Amino acid sequence: MVSLNLLMLVIMDYFFLVPAPDTRQKTGSFSARHVDVTDLDLRFKDVAETFNKQQENYKQMKEMLQRISHRYQLSTNDSLSQCMKKIKEKHDQPYIGLEVKGYDFTLVVRSEAEIPDGLKRTQEDITELSKYAKGVMSVGTKLQEMIDSLLQAEEGITRQVEEAQSSHQERKRLVDNLKENLREAKRAKELSPTYRNEAGDLLKEVAKLSGITP
Repeated sequence: MVSLNLLMLVIMDYFFLVPAPDTRQKTGSFSARHVDVTDLDLRFKDVAETFNKQQENYKQMKEMLQRISHRYQLSTNDSLSQCMKKIKEKHDQPYIGLEVKGYDFTLVVRSEAEIPDGLKRTQEDITELSKYAKGVMSVGTKLQEMIDSLLQAEEGITRQVEEAQSSHQERKRLVDNLKENLREAKRAKELSPTYRNEAGDLLKEVAKLSGITP
């Protein structure tokens, strides 16, 4: 009985002393909390919406590449280069290649015969892949600037929120909301370049496949 009681005390000490793991998904969306300062609420809302849009485009970009890989029985980790190789092997057409215009790219098929349905779906998917990659890239610089302008003024905006409320309880709640918004902004600042780098690597790969040299 003594040993059982001791074990229970050790278990209780563990749960009270060891901080609970952060269960928030690192890749989750940014939900801006209300801080009751109109300008700050709008700025955090803009950051959240811009980041969430970029994140969704990133997820769709990855899923589209996986869909193409799966169609040609490749590993989900295979590159677009591997996909293009398989596409050309499977579809016996006079010409299959990528065409690039700015951030947009398409799968071009030149054939006198009707293009097979499977290849048409791949063309559609690559057009979608292009759209999502462009969506990731297009907001990168703007988003970093928006986040930096908030993080660099952290002390000042904290004071704004504190001074806007006379009630101690309400002030504490809103400052806690602000701290959570700043934590989320820092998370977005960390993740956004990762999304942009992956989209940029995809576009470099597309450029190489299409014959464009730097």
